[in-house]
Amino acid sequence: MNRNLVKILVGMLMVSMLLSGCSQGPAPAATGTSGKQKIVTMAMTAPWDTFVPFNTTNGNTDAVLELIYDKLTVLNTDGTVKPRLAKSWSIDEATHTKITFVLNEKAKWHDGAPVTADDVVFTAELMANPDISVARRSKIAPFTGTKGGVRDPGKEFGVKALDKQTVQFTMIEPTGLDYMLFIMFRDFYVLPKHLLKDIPVKSLLSDKFWQRPIGSGPCKFESEISGERVQLTANKDYHLGAPDFDRFVVRIVPESNILSGLINGEIDVVAGASIGNIPLNDWDMAKKQEKLVTKSVPSLGYQYMSINTKRIPQPVRQAVNMAINRDALVNNLMKGEGLSAPGPLRPDHKYFNKALLPIPYDVEKAKAMVAGSGFDTSKEYELRVSKGNSLREKSAPMLQQDLAKIGIKVKIVTTDHPTMLTAARKGDYDFALIGSWGSPDPGESVLNVTPGHINNFSQLQDRSLANLGDKGLKAFTFETRKPFYEQYQMLLREQVPFTWLYFPNDLVAYNKQISNLDYTNFTLHNRSVWEWKVAK
Repeated sequence: MNRNLVKILVGMLMVSMLLSGCSQGPAPAATGTSGKQKIVTMAMTAPWDTFVPFNTTNGNTDAVLELIYDKLTVLNTDGTVKPRLAKSWSIDEATHTKITFVLNEKAKWHDGAPVTADDVVFTAELMANPDISVARRSKIAPFTGTKGGVRDPGKEFGVKALDKQTVQFTMIEPTGLDYMLFIMFRDFYVLPKHLLKDIPVKSLLSDKFWQRPIGSGPCKFESEISGERVQLTANKDYHLGAPDFDRFVVRIVPESNILSGLINGEIDVVAGASIGNIPLNDWDMAKKQEKLVTKSVPSLGYQYMSINTKRIPQPVRQAVNMAINRDALVNNLMKGEGLSAPGPLRPDHKYFNKALLPIPYDVEKAKAMVAGSGFDTSKEYELRVSKGNSLREKSAPMLQQDLAKIGIKVKIVTTDHPTMLTAARKGDYDFALIGSWGSPDPGESVLNVTPGHINNFSQLQDRSLANLGDKGLKAFTFETRKPFYEQYQMLLREQVPFTWLYFPNDLVAYNKQISNLDYTNFTLHNRSVWEWKVAK
């Protein structure tokens, strides 16, 4: 029997056993009719970490949050923006310090109460409250009345309701609208004031509300098996239109079992955006399945190796950047389904600095740089990688070999993703493999090289990169922004807080009974499930 067929049959059996063995009741049926219900099951490979929208930076969590809660807009990778909770928006062209959103008057919370501008203000106030833990505090930092994203007592807060449906954000400094929409408002999920306002802030994170959260998004929370699945029901009163399904299930599935789950109907769609893709080894088999639509989607998202700048000096970081064989990663590991990364922007990005090409690759020069730097090559350094992303896991040994060629010995330390991120944020590492979603806006990576930011994984203390990014976000046209971001990209190459590896294509698949979904925007946390069509 064909080995690939054996592999699939075995995988199907394993998934069936896994799904039928859940401890809290039977697994829901997949797409189609089941007691007159249409159920869609989406697979991703690692779990969410919270239902508190402002206290995470985990993309797996965002895949769930965007179903339950609303954001103000829908972002597209082509740089366009569509309405979501807000039906329109504008910036004060005279000062570039005020952004005004007009909310959709039809929007309601899942309990039937109307969504108002007061809810947006309340959410912003929570994010800026010093008595609460907020992973996404930087999202509120641009607004007046805050210092580093924390409320500055005695100063007027820069988020206020002008009327029931209109909310205005006032920024400390002039800032471009594109940057604010694509970076600051991308992860701004609105919370219900009427349900949370009476909970003491210091006990808010442990409140029972998060056990059954209520939002205004296209899906209503139904139940959760922690680390295994979230079950949701369609919000038939959703202001952008009732979803064309009755229930939506997000299920954690080992990457090796995704294809067999799609084939046997236990899974309908993968989450994409590197959090739920078809494994490369299964890609050829997936494309042969008549019941599946398969797509290889070029992505703005990138994978990179963060380098602890407090432990690894700049000349060695430059040598590391020069020693990595990115073409081998893309061609051998990824079978060409990706693109070597010269920096955080794809070469076809309109802000890309062409001076970054060709990407430097010179093992002998890199080896000499390490030898001449006085770097301690007698000790073993750690390369941290998280479970669940097979590309990162398979990249690690290849990077280990590349570094060995220039005299740097590393051991691979594999943990779950939250543990790896915690270590990186604390600076408890030497090298770490991390991914980012990318963005049409060239300033997407600036926060990650800004001293004091939660995602400054490299522990960078030099503000020169952050300062260039600040200049770029205060420019308001492509022509005025581009020079700053060209300098920024070159300085990244010089300082090497990260070494960029590749832009992986998203290898995705979904059941042909589903249509009208656009994977190109999944990487920006916009799956727009209310637009999907599900056949009976």
